[in-house]
Amino acid sequence: MEWFHSNEREPERSKGGIASSDEIRSAFAEQRDHLYWIALLITGDDTLANLAVVNASALSANYSSVFRDWLNGWATYATVRAAVREVHGLISASARYLEHSSSEHPDDGAVLSDDQIASLWRVDPQDIIAALDPLARSALVLRGVQHASIADAALLLGEPSRVVAVAYGQALRWHRERTDTHVAPNDQQLDS
Repeated sequence: MEWFHSNEREPERSKGGIASSDEIRSAFAEQRDHLYWIALLITGDDTLANLAVVNASALSANYSSVFRDWLNGWATYATVRAAVREVHGLISASARYLEHSSSEHPDDGAVLSDDQIASLWRVDPQDIIAALDPLARSALVLRGVQHASIADAALLLGEPSRVVAVAYGQALRWHRERTDTHVAPNDQQLDS
């Protein structure tokens, strides 16, 4: 029980489980590549993606009530919000195009597995940007990668759930076709 009575304290941590500004900056620095990747997929633009990460970091630094346990999730959430804000007009334009779409949407339970997310991470973001519109990319990040519900993604994107679900269905279809295309040649090589 000596550890319970120890007088040693961690110098960089604030009291009560609240993250210090140093911890917030550190979380953004440690996750920089991941946060940039998420912002790039949503914005489709290098400059806007960098701006979204910077804005998310500033937003988080101003939040004094971020709990240490939630810090990494908060960093991602703040980055997504900032990225969506940067391209909201493009997302809305994509949504208008899908409003009257007769496409069926996938089951809300169809999120990407950890292996599928890791595979997506290895895809050149420019390939994803070229293949999917801003709404489909945003839906892919929010529903597929972050596992937000369609309703939560729709709320964040400011678009109807049905439209977000259709966009997510398009993103899943692209991912499935891309995966099938990349797996098929490897299977043929093994058969030879």
